[in-house]
Amino acid sequence: MNTKTFGTPKYRLDIEWDEQIGNITLTDIYSKVAFADSQYRYSAFLEYEDNIVDLEGLYEPTFEEETPDRGGVIVTISGYLGEPGGPLLIKLSHRLYIPEDEDFLEERILLHNEGRIDIVLRGYRFGFRKKLQMPKRYGGPGIDIEDYRIVALPFRLQPDGTKYDYQLDDIYHGRYQSAQFFNPARLVQEVVDKGRSRSEGWAWTDGENGFLIVKYNPTNIEYSMLDTERRDGETYLSFGGASPSLYNEPVEVRNLRANAEVGFGITKYHFYEGLWRRGAYIFREYMDSLGHSRPEDYSPMLLWDSEYEIGRHGSDPDQLAANYSLEALENEARNAREMGCEAIFLGPGWETSEGSSIWDTERLGEVDQFVAHMRDEYSLKVGFKTIGRNYSDDFRGLYRRRPDGSIGFYAPYHNKPFYEPCYCTLKYQQIQMGRIGKLLDAGMSFVSFDEFDWRGSCGDATHGHPTPTTPNMHSIAVADIVRGVREKFPQVSISMHDPVWPWGIRYLPAYYLHGLGESFDELWGFDFTWNALDDLLSGKALSLFYYNLAYDIPLHLNISMENDNDNCLAFWWYASTVRHLGIGGRKGNNIRFAAYRAAIQEYKALKCLYTQGTFYALDELTHLHADIESGQAVVNAFNLTDRAMSRTVEIRLPEIGFFEKMEVQGVQHEVQGSKLVLNLEIPPFSPLLIKLSAVRD
Repeated sequence: MNTKTFGTPKYRLDIEWDEQIGNITLTDIYSKVAFADSQYRYSAFLEYEDNIVDLEGLYEPTFEEETPDRGGVIVTISGYLGEPGGPLLIKLSHRLYIPEDEDFLEERILLHNEGRIDIVLRGYRFGFRKKLQMPKRYGGPGIDIEDYRIVALPFRLQPDGTKYDYQLDDIYHGRYQSAQFFNPARLVQEVVDKGRSRSEGWAWTDGENGFLIVKYNPTNIEYSMLDTERRDGETYLSFGGASPSLYNEPVEVRNLRANAEVGFGITKYHFYEGLWRRGAYIFREYMDSLGHSRPEDYSPMLLWDSEYEIGRHGSDPDQLAANYSLEALENEARNAREMGCEAIFLGPGWETSEGSSIWDTERLGEVDQFVAHMRDEYSLKVGFKTIGRNYSDDFRGLYRRRPDGSIGFYAPYHNKPFYEPCYCTLKYQQIQMGRIGKLLDAGMSFVSFDEFDWRGSCGDATHGHPTPTTPNMHSIAVADIVRGVREKFPQVSISMHDPVWPWGIRYLPAYYLHGLGESFDELWGFDFTWNALDDLLSGKALSLFYYNLAYDIPLHLNISMENDNDNCLAFWWYASTVRHLGIGGRKGNNIRFAAYRAAIQEYKALKCLYTQGTFYALDELTHLHADIESGQAVVNAFNLTDRAMSRTVEIRLPEIGFFEKMEVQGVQHEVQGSKLVLNLEIPPFSPLLIKLSAVRD
């Protein structure tokens, strides 16, 4: 067996081969842990000419080394999938970038069909293998990763409450989860990753040493997968490389035409020291470096959401006339001004019918006059929600056409069915951009794109798009509308729901289709909008905490004060975890309204820290928002129980960039060298606010 060795002062990469690639071992030099120690997994199921074959292994390997401009070396392992002599010639190129003295490794895999037969890639798994043993605590021999956990990033906890934090025993037995969004208004499709686990990134840690995996693919939908394989009486963890997920994403690699090449995204492996949260910060820094962050001049408006009070009335003209009137909006504007909000947000109801994107002039007057009136009378800007579904046949000839020829609409919530425009149709995109543009021309300042969700492919060839459409084509089409709006109105702030699964679990990676100054500014905050306090107490909204550890792309979320308590517990949780916040829902509760008004005054004094500061974790229920330049920080602590809570938290000031003495307001505290110790006393179901200021000469 031949061996090639590469590496940096932090890790070593050993590649064994003879007639095929053997073990590829990836070892952390400091901890001496081999995160990969077995034969690299090159597996694929291919369909051609009514045959399905299973190819295993990479044969006839060759090596090529090149020196890129950034230094280090790119090693390309090339070979053929499966043993030689078969009818298929699938060449696989496995590219590994090893820097000179950095702590990371980059990997990319490409497939080239060198034969004359078109092939369907039915299934595949390319990835490092780690041989597993039962943990010692359960009677097994144990292994070098005995004390490691593998934690998903950015969602250790998903918005549905499922946790992705795996111990060795979970990994050995394959106890994985992959969350799925369900909605009766959508075709239910099977995901292909049941029994495995998907995430944008994974942080392995034993508390002292860490190993971070990040998958990045800006052109196709792709995740980093974990799965446990049992082969020849042994058990292996497979990680990294490439593997299908969701609705067989990335769909673009499924059809491998003769003499065609397809590629997967980059997987970056980073070795570090510290807890898994340190891995989350490295993940965040990496995404920031790729432009997936908040705008430099980011300053979102505090919104008053009119929908909580006015309600949603579909396209019922009588209900809209009775409830969604100028008088009702005037009342909401008074509430917004009294609360101290900066803009009024219009939920569905401003249109001639839901999804038309046409301002109802007959009911609400001219849109420019409405915007001017909100500004002059109430000092409020105006934002609005635009939705993709259509309830009044406004886009005839442009609807999604199902394989059976029907236009495929659903009506689970309304007596009147809604229509599904085909967002991949250029004509629809142009109409929608034009209608939204008229509202923004009139002076509106913020737009949220919602309910453009995927409910199946379109097979109408007259639309001018390839058929059938895919979730990725659908998502790119929605993003094209957003980009068209952004290009014409660069000053307008834009929030975008996930265009496939819009309200909870995300289908797309958070970074996907995002580009600073080119597309949306904000993502939707996973729909904790109607039951804000219940979602927090149930643990679901803790997912926002984990998102903020790993991402600086801002979230937008509106919450109803009706589902909060008079301590404003939910308000402060979402203020701490959502950079663009909206509130609403007075419902005659003057005590709650007064409590919120006081909270808003305090929030606005600290708003720059919440919207522009850096988010740090002291623990799950203690957050810190810091601005090094101003020397200011705020700590938010929470008690989610029905008993008073006493606890102590420590802040290692240099770790968040503060080297000065800090003035503390709000709690008893002590200074121990460069460590600040806070003694927290929090009443039941309450938040606590602590202000920190650097003492500078």
